[in-house]
Amino acid sequence: MISKIKTKEEGTRVAIVFNGSPMFNGDAGSGESQIRKWIIENDLLEGIVALTLNLFYNTGIGTYIWIITNRKSLQRKGKIQLVNGVDFYKKFRRNLGEKSKYITEK
Repeated sequence: MISKIKTKEEGTRVAIVFNGSPMFNGDAGSGESQIRKWIIENDLLEGIVALTLNLFYNTGIGTYIWIITNRKSLQRKGKIQLVNGVDFYKKFRRNLGEKSKYITEK
């Protein structure tokens, strides 16, 4: 996805939903570790939002939204915003498989 980002003049923002693996897998110096390092060193990671469990169908795993951009504002340069959104949900009256929660507009 990063290879599809437009030039800095045009700017691009990408939101990717991941499980926890991309943040924690891979020993130091491994491929996964090098990719994370490159993203951070090139100041492309704008933020990560942690979501609640049981938000998606047929899985109870924790999920994260990574926001990648090449158009950070000057005051955000060199910074990564981490948002704990695990408590921002409503419960369904009846579960839909593993899915038992949803995010409201509020």
